[in-house]
Amino acid sequence: MNIPVIAMMLRSGWVARIILILLGLFSLISWAVVFNRLFYLRRISSLNKRFRALFEGLKSFKQLEKTDTTLHACPLGKLGKVSLTEYKRIISDAQAHSAVKDWSFYLQNQFYMASERIRATAAHLSSRLDQGVFLLAIISSIAPFLGLLGTVWGIMNSFFEIGNQGSASLPVVAPGIAEALITTIVGLAVAIPAAFFYNIFVHRAERIEDEMDEFGDQLMLRLKRELFNLLYGDSPLR
Repeated sequence: MNIPVIAMMLRSGWVARIILILLGLFSLISWAVVFNRLFYLRRISSLNKRFRALFEGLKSFKQLEKTDTTLHACPLGKLGKVSLTEYKRIISDAQAHSAVKDWSFYLQNQFYMASERIRATAAHLSSRLDQGVFLLAIISSIAPFLGLLGTVWGIMNSFFEIGNQGSASLPVVAPGIAEALITTIVGLAVAIPAAFFYNIFVHRAERIEDEMDEFGDQLMLRLKRELFNLLYGDSPLR
């Protein structure tokens, strides 16, 4: 079976072949990143949704200890785990400093430390959302220029053969033009999907980051409410 595109690749010169090999490697890398990020982002989005629904049904932070450990692997689950740790820490510190007179000032400082811990955790988790995505940006930028390099080289060869043989016939110019066309097409074929999925993944990562920020605020409101109830109600803190 004679496939014109493959035939042109096989007839290409060494420069065009090197460019095509590089583009092939870039294509493999970009698709590996695409499938990895698709699976990862879809999975954590699903787990985030499940954990948020579970958290809204809880009556207290202590019940987080009994939740499915699988849900703790998602970003919202990790934020919930950190907030539970801070909840226990504040209670432990309050019990150790039962002689505190100004509980309002004391809790304000404790809430500030808890908030900073949650924000630091969210920032760390955000940095993992776009792992490898920068490769798509690099490939989408470089691939068209590699294709253009092959185009320029092929046209240059065509003009060289015209001058060398003194003829502009089709057999003289066709090999160089073929190199020019095939490298351009392959360069665009590699760059377009990389650019497309790069923008999709950046958008999804930003949505998850916004979700983490919103959930972090929700955690702090819940934390404050429960601790104030413990302090000013029938509390073991006092």
